[in-house]
Amino acid sequence: MSAKVTIPNLDDVLSGLEKKAQQIDDAVAYAIQMAGLAVERQAKLNASTGVHKRGTKRIPGSGPGPNVITGNLRRSIRTKVVGFGDSYAAEVSASAIYARAVEKGLPEWNVVKYPYLEPAAVRLSDNGTLRRVFIQHFAEKIRG
Repeated sequence: MSAKVTIPNLDDVLSGLEKKAQQIDDAVAYAIQMAGLAVERQAKLNASTGVHKRGTKRIPGSGPGPNVITGNLRRSIRTKVVGFGDSYAAEVSASAIYARAVEKGLPEWNVVKYPYLEPAAVRLSDNGTLRRVFIQHFAEKIRG
């Protein structure tokens, strides 16, 4: 004994599934971007914790982060969403020529390190912010 199941509107069902898959893909890319922007904001805050004392010959460290003279480092921090295969990633980076030296330090030149980028990602990951941001924006995009 056998039973036959037919779906008379299979083309419509498959088309609907493709549209939903695209909607999910778009929502993931958007949510990843929003999570990356959260890291960007935190990194900019981290890079803003020093103070430049005008009129001094040497700029003394005056906070837990790098001295802010021009704001160039902060302005150079950007987020870019990249896709590879079936995955997305938010790349948060700083393009200022000295950005890596500030983050990692240069002991050979007595440049003190003031990590601002990595601690931003770790902090937001550890306290659950990245997860919350991703879920909130994914759900927002899916609901339309």
